Amino acid sequence: MAPRPRSVVAALGLTALVLLGIEAPAHAAPAPASGATARATRLDTSLDPETGTGLTPVCDTPAKGHASCFAMRSASESPLLRLAAAQTPPGLGPQDLQSAYSLPADGGAGQTIAIVDAYDNPDAEADLAVYRAQYGLPPCTTANGCFSKVDQRGGTDYPLSNDSWAGEIALDLDMVSAVAPQAHILLVETDNDGLDRLAAGVDKAVELGAKYVSNSYGRSGDYASDAPTYGASYDHPGVAVVAASGDNGYGVAFPATLPTVTAVGGTNLVADPGTARGWDETVWKRGSYGPGSGCASYQSKPSFQEDTGCLGRSVADVSAVADNVAVYSTFGSLGTGWQRYGGTSAAAPVIAGVYALAGSPRPGTYPDAYPYTAGGTGLNDVTSGSNGTCAAAYLCTAGTGYDGPTGLGTPAGLAAFRSGPSGTLTGKVTDTRTGKPVAAATVASGLDVATTSADGTYTLNLPAGEVDGLTVTAFGYASTAPVSLEIADGQTATRDFGLKALPRTHVRGTVRDGSGHGWPLYARIAVEGSPEAPVWTDPVTGRYDISLPEQAGYTLDVTAALPGYEAVTRKVTVGKKAVHADTALAADPDTATAVGYALHTTEHSEGFDTPTAAPQGWTVASAADSDNGWQFDDPTQRGNATGGSGSFATVESDNAPFGPHQDTSLVSPAYDLSTAQSASLTFKTHYITNLSQQDMTVDASTDDGATWQTVWAGPKANGEADHLSVSVPLRQYAGQPSVRLRFHFVANWAYFWEVDDVSVQSRTLEPVPGGLTVGTVEDARTGKAIVGAKVADTSAADAAALTVATPEDPAVGDGLYTLFSAAPGVHTLRVTADGHRPLTRRIVVRGDRVTHRNFALKATT
Repeated sequence: MAPRPRSVVAALGLTALVLLGIEAPAHAAPAPASGATARATRLDTSLDPETGTGLTPVCDTPAKGHASCFAMRSASESPLLRLAAAQTPPGLGPQDLQSAYSLPADGGAGQTIAIVDAYDNPDAEADLAVYRAQYGLPPCTTANGCFSKVDQRGGTDYPLSNDSWAGEIALDLDMVSAVAPQAHILLVETDNDGLDRLAAGVDKAVELGAKYVSNSYGRSGDYASDAPTYGASYDHPGVAVVAASGDNGYGVAFPATLPTVTAVGGTNLVADPGTARGWDETVWKRGSYGPGSGCASYQSKPSFQEDTGCLGRSVADVSAVADNVAVYSTFGSLGTGWQRYGGTSAAAPVIAGVYALAGSPRPGTYPDAYPYTAGGTGLNDVTSGSNGTCAAAYLCTAGTGYDGPTGLGTPAGLAAFRSGPSGTLTGKVTDTRTGKPVAAATVASGLDVATTSADGTYTLNLPAGEVDGLTVTAFGYASTAPVSLEIADGQTATRDFGLKALPRTHVRGTVRDGSGHGWPLYARIAVEGSPEAPVWTDPVTGRYDISLPEQAGYTLDVTAALPGYEAVTRKVTVGKKAVHADTALAADPDTATAVGYALHTTEHSEGFDTPTAAPQGWTVASAADSDNGWQFDDPTQRGNATGGSGSFATVESDNAPFGPHQDTSLVSPAYDLSTAQSASLTFKTHYITNLSQQDMTVDASTDDGATWQTVWAGPKANGEADHLSVSVPLRQYAGQPSVRLRFHFVANWAYFWEVDDVSVQSRTLEPVPGGLTVGTVEDARTGKAIVGAKVADTSAADAAALTVATPEDPAVGDGLYTLFSAAPGVHTLRVTADGHRPLTRRIVVRGDRVTHRNFALKATT
C-alpha cells in the first residue's frame, strides 16, 4: 500500500518557557485498558502542587477480612517506558532520599529486608533491574543472591497476578533499593489480600531470617478482634515490623494500630536550597488523601508513648516521604513504565530500609520503641500540615514534637533507629583559606552520615566506643584524612574540620539548536553530584561559563528552557587549562513541540481487507512443525473484536480442525525509514492467552529477517483483551532503509490472536524559515518585571508568547519571553498585560538567529 504523507506545523502558536517552578500542563490520563486486565480505581482529581499531577489509589476498597494496598500513583502522566540518554525519571530518586534523610549511599550490606504483599508480580525482578540500573545502584537479582521471591509458604508456587498489587510490589522494591542499595530483598507474595494470608506472609518472612519486614497495606478501623486474631504474626521481638498508617487522612488502619509495629505516616518532601537542611517537609495531603493517624482505642498504649490525648495506641510513630517518588512498573494495565508514586506505601519501605541501615535490632526488644528513646536525636521534626480535623488537635495536625500524621518525625541519619549506647559529635567545617563555613559537606563514618548546614555546622550521632575512618568531603575541596576518636555513651564531643579548596578552571561554551535552525538556546546546565546551583546560558547568545575544580571529570546535564528539545548529557574532563564545550540540543520529533519546526509524517497502513490471502508485500511464514498459520477469513467465525472493521488477520490454536501446535509469523513489507527521525507502530488486537502455553510478540528486523529484535513482548497476564489499541515506539529504527515487522505466535493447544489496522508512522521535524525574538517585559515606571504579559506577532494570529519568571537564574530578570516568528524580515509585535497600556513595535527578524528586544509598558493608572 502506498504511503499517505501528512504534514502538521507544530508549535508555532502560544509558547512559554519551562523553567524551574513553572510546570507544563499535565497530559490527559490514558484511557483504561480493555478486557480482563482492566481494573477500576478511585480517582482523586486534585492536583499535586509540586508535580501538577493527580493521585489515584491503585487498590480498591477491600472486602471484609481483607486489606487494601496503600500505593497511590499519578494517573495523569503519559506512559514513559523508555528514557532518552540524558532523560531522568519523573519524581524523587535514591540520591534525593539519601540526601534528605542523611543516609549513606551504599548501606545495607549483610541485611535482608522482607516485603510482604498480596498476589504475584511476574515482572518484579525485571522492573527492579531497570530501576536500579537507572540510578547506578548495584544489581539485585536471583542469580547473584540479592533478590528472592517466595509464596506465603516459602516456595515458588506463586499466586495469581493482580494489576493493582503489582504496582504496590514495584513501589516497595524500588523504595527499599533507594534507601538500602546493598541489602538483600525478600519478596513474600501471599495467596490473596486476606488479612490471614498477609499475616502468614509476615510470619514466613521472619521464619526465613528477615530482621526488617515492610507492610504497605491495611484495613481501615480498629477492632477488639484484631490483636487476638492476627496480632501474634506481627509480634516478633528483635525484628523491625513496619506498617503504613493508611492514605485516607485522619483515622487509623490495621496493622499499623498494633503496639508491636512501627506505624509510618507520610510527608510531602520538597527540595529547599534556602534552608540549612536543603529540604522541606510537611504533612502529606492531596485532596481527601493524607496519612492515617489517630487513637486505636482497642489496642493498649505501649509504655514508650507519653502523649496524653489518647489512652490507647497512638498512630503514627515516625514518617517518611509519601509523594512524588519515581517508580518503574510495567506489569498489567497500570504498568506504563516510569511513573510517580506516593502514599504511606512509599514511606513504610523507606523506614524499613533505614532500620536495616542502623543495624540488627537488639534481641528481645521492639524496634518501634527506638525512636522514642532517642530523645529527638536523629529525627527531623515535621511541624506543619494536617490530615483532617479531630478533637485532640495533635493527632491530626503537625506541631513541635510528637503528632499523629508524622509521629516523632522523619529520619535524620540512623541514630533514632538503632538500639545500644551512642553519643553525639558536633562541630563546624570551614574553608582553611577564607575561614568561611562550608555548606553541604559530608561528615561520615561508615553508615553514619551528617551534612553541614549553611553555617557549616553538623551534628552526628555515633555508636559509643572507638570510631574509625571519620572523613569530611565536599564538592570542590580536598577530602580530609580519616581520623579516629572515642565516643562516650550519652555524651557530646566537638570536632571542627578545615577543608582546602581545590583550584578551579573555567568550562565555557555555547548551547544551540541542533536540528536545523542552529540558533542559540537559553538552557540550564547542572553538574551531576554538585550541590552548587546550576548555571544558565545567556538567552540571546547561548553562551555559558562555569568554574569547576581541576583534575577531575564531570557530567553536565544540559536542558533547554524552551519546550520540545531533548536534554543532553555532556562529559568534560577539567585540567589546568580552560575547557571549551559547545552543545547542540535536538528538537524531539515525538513531542513535536519545539517552536519553528513542522512535523511531517508518513504512514504505511494495512487493514487486511482481502480475506483470501495476505495483503501485497505481507507474507505468512510458519515453521515446518506448525499445524496452521495466520489466516484472513475468520476460520472459526469469531468476528472482528479488535476494534477494527471488516476482515482481519488471525491465528487459531483452540478450535478444530486446527492442531495443537503453532509457530507462525505474519511478516510485513520492508519499510523505508531512512529519512525518519522517529517512528512508531500501532495496531488493534483481540486475544485470549495462557502464558504457560502461548507466546505472542512483535519483532523487528533490519537485515531482511536474518535476525529479529522484540519490540512488543505481548500480554503479561492470562486472560482476554478485546478492542485493544497497542502503540509501540520504533525510534531505535529511525534512519534504517529497510525495517520489517513480524507478528509471531507460538502456542501449544492454547487460544488465539486477532490483529487489524496495522500502521507504521515515520516522523520528521523540518525547520520553518524564521527566527526568535527574546527579551523581557517590565513596568515603565517601576522597572518591575511583568509576568504573564503577552507578546504577539501581528502577522500570525497564533504567534504569541507569555512572559515567565526565571527564579533559578539570577542573571536574567523575570518577565522573560521567547517568540518565534515565521519568515525573516520586518515584523510588528504587540505587547499587552493586565493593568498596562498595549505597546506596538516593529522589529527585524533574522533567519535562524536571535533578536534581543525588551519592552516597558506604561500602567493604565
